[in-house]
Amino acid sequence: MSLFAQIFSETITIERPGEPIRDSTGAEVPGPPTRVDVGFCAVIPPYGVTVGSSSETHDASMTVETRRVLFAPLGTDVRAADVVVRTNGERWEVVGRPNQLSATSLAHLEVALKEVTG
Repeated sequence: MSLFAQIFSETITIERPGEPIRDSTGAEVPGPPTRVDVGFCAVIPPYGVTVGSSSETHDASMTVETRRVLFAPLGTDVRAADVVVRTNGERWEVVGRPNQLSATSLAHLEVALKEVTG
């Protein structure tokens, strides 16, 4: 098996808020989320760096923010409000817009991810 096939072997789920609906009080709320599975992905530390890819907040809370990068096939519909769900249950927020790298031999999308715990 090639190195490329080993790295880009994860199937992730992109979860997005559904179309707005009205609740019992008439207020507009997000509808049921939509989910799309995407194969041939990888979630890795930012540019291969493991040290410094997370930070802790020291303000009497136990908040830890961790960063990762999602590599996905070109054409994958990823938006700033989406959540990436891994098969192990980890949930990552999409940060900003995806970076489309189509002028390389390994054309793909790079998407910044963030997980906040605590």
